[in-house]
Amino acid sequence: MHIASVNVRFYETDMMGIAHHSNHFRWFELARIEFLRKIGVTLWDMMNEDIVFPIMNVSCNYKEPANFDDELHIETYLVKMTRAQMIFRYRMRRASDGALLATGETKNAFMSKSTGKIVRLDDTFYQPMLAAVEEMPNE
Repeated sequence: MHIASVNVRFYETDMMGIAHHSNHFRWFELARIEFLRKIGVTLWDMMNEDIVFPIMNVSCNYKEPANFDDELHIETYLVKMTRAQMIFRYRMRRASDGALLATGETKNAFMSKSTGKIVRLDDTFYQPMLAAVEEMPNE
């Protein structure tokens, strides 16, 4: 598990002063990239090997709004890993009171950047990612 932190910026809010729902997907991406970097897998390393990992499915369940300048903590779990895909789950909380603001999930496939075809990871990337797999505990 990795916890990423981000503050809601003014431009990420709507006219009601609430973080626009589309930002949650950006914050999930930020958390996912930080998670991978923490376990020694970077997007640049993968791209240098002609591997990218586009989103195949994404979901977000909104519980409470995030507001301008709230500090958010995004708990990030790699819950499933195969050589062809990975699934992350997220739990977003407001740092000041621990309130659960949102939960989400992303499913990525590994793809050759040059051909656009699904590829299977070799052990260089697969083993550190597999070692990081864990279930997200129940709330």
